[in-house]
Amino acid sequence: MAFPNPRNAACYLKKLCGTFARKRGGGVALTLRDVRCDPIANRVLDLLMHDYTVAGERSGLVLTKNTGDLKLFINELDDLRQLDFIHHRAMVRHMERLRTQLTASNDHRERWKVRALMAEALALEATAKISNNGGRGNVVDTRYAALKRFLAKRFHPDYAPGGGIEKIVRNEIFKEIWNEIERLEDDVSASRFATAASRSAA
Repeated sequence: MAFPNPRNAACYLKKLCGTFARKRGGGVALTLRDVRCDPIANRVLDLLMHDYTVAGERSGLVLTKNTGDLKLFINELDDLRQLDFIHHRAMVRHMERLRTQLTASNDHRERWKVRALMAEALALEATAKISNNGGRGNVVDTRYAALKRFLAKRFHPDYAPGGGIEKIVRNEIFKEIWNEIERLEDDVSASRFATAASRSAA
């Protein structure tokens, strides 16, 4: 875990250095043990240690950047606590942005889903009207084809969510369903062929 923008954190601490440097002469110097005993300060220091090396001096803690010669001086626990507050506020804002983007994405997806369903319903209705002129059988075929498309979109392993054992189980179920669909199609085709043959013979 790291700060959303380590450069901003470093700039913030660097600006505080001038203020903190004036406090070095007074009171007991901050030690690493003091920081480890404070949960908030300890958490911030652990985050900073991804990019900085910590050393104790008479004036307090000195953080030296791993790449370069930037040094940060920490004289009080409040310095780290304030940095934690800034980090927390940045994370909250980042989460709010992500939540807004997710909501917008879900709304967009739902709108397209409604459009797709409406278009499919209109196409099915138009096909049914045309097929009504040719008899009931064509309407049933159209609905059967629509149901087949729905099953393929809904349960095909390539489009279904999940992984591991869930995907394996879903794959086996889909195979069973699809084999039954193909068997029904073969039966219908054979029945139609027999009907057509009997009509031609008559």
